[in-house]
Amino acid sequence: MMRLFFYGWITSVVLVIVIFGFRGDKSKRTPFEIFDDMDHQPKFKSQATSAFFADGLADRVLVDGTVPFNIKLEDEYLTSGKIDGKWGRGFPISVTEELLQKGKERYNINCAICHGELGLGNGVTTRFGVNGVANYHSDLYYNMPEGKLYNTVVHGKGNMIGLPHLSIEERWAVVAYIRVLQRSQKASLTDVPEEEKENLQ
Repeated sequence: MMRLFFYGWITSVVLVIVIFGFRGDKSKRTPFEIFDDMDHQPKFKSQATSAFFADGLADRVLVDGTVPFNIKLEDEYLTSGKIDGKWGRGFPISVTEELLQKGKERYNINCAICHGELGLGNGVTTRFGVNGVANYHSDLYYNMPEGKLYNTVVHGKGNMIGLPHLSIEERWAVVAYIRVLQRSQKASLTDVPEEEKENLQ
């Protein structure tokens, strides 16, 4: 009886070591999973191919007319950049320092690689032959309505891809930051508040 218990105990120890390994050990082998928690369910990754669709792409374009569930459709300008079918001017949300910081962050992540940190159209991609990058300091973009800038951020234009993954607030934050960049290059001393002028001089 004692012998059977001893053999059983040894077998249990060996099984535990085989299944879980020694504490702290590292291995490149696929781990043994008792419960996979749906980690390996069939799925397509971004930009993967698929034999199911005729174009061979797993990524699908949204069906016309579909919108995210959290968009407020009653505010036309907020969601489309248009007012009564025309590009609107101004901002449908409050432009705060917090919003501008968010716009700066999203701009530097998504836009600066092509348009440059100052919006001069001289980002990294232009060194590798990407042409037609917009310079936001040209009169065309300086005078462009904010609504049209918003539309370009969302849908892109020419070689530029859109940024639909940004939330509505983030899109307007990027537009607001573009205006900040434009203002920074054309500002004069009269634009500076009186209490700040001494710091500049």
